[in-house]
Amino acid sequence: MGTALLARGLTGRAPEWNLSHPDVVRGVHAAHVAVGAELVLTNTFVGASTEEAAAAMRLARESGARYVGASLWAGVADLEKQIAQLADADSLWLEAATSPRQALAAVRTAVQVTALPVVITCALRSAPLDELRAAGAAAAGYACSPWPLDATAADVVKLAAEGLGPEEWVRKVPSARLRGGCCGTDERYLAALRATAR
Repeated sequence: MGTALLARGLTGRAPEWNLSHPDVVRGVHAAHVAVGAELVLTNTFVGASTEEAAAAMRLARESGARYVGASLWAGVADLEKQIAQLADADSLWLEAATSPRQALAAVRTAVQVTALPVVITCALRSAPLDELRAAGAAAAGYACSPWPLDATAADVVKLAAEGLGPEEWVRKVPSARLRGGCCGTDERYLAALRATAR
């Protein structure tokens, strides 16, 4: 979502566009759904105001996606408040943790304050996936960049384009139960991903 909005002229915080450019945000979600995405993530990664969070949830639902995940960076400062604002989601996605300690702290906080299934992704070469699941994560894996050294045990992979075109990118994306795209990917990448075996 972030890089998609930047390509459309975003400056400043992405969640502001839930209020100022709702058609654009909804359109990004809808483009992903049109090529087969079953789940979209709210435009709230960096944290949102109450109004921005409500709009983010509405726009994600209006896309027609089967599921809506509440997206938050694992290191967001006011995590408990942010989770509470997105309680109407189908799952909570704590994204792009930059250290094992940050990932574990985010999962432990989340499972104490929400009954939603918690997904944790790490922007690390290697992450303590078993430990994260033991802490309460329903799914654990990798997002963004750098790509993991070994994603064999990951439940989810949601990786950045890394300068690769859609076909080359999808050939390199590891298998996992849940797969998607991160920075630099768009509906072309998701369409290519949808066409491959999980």
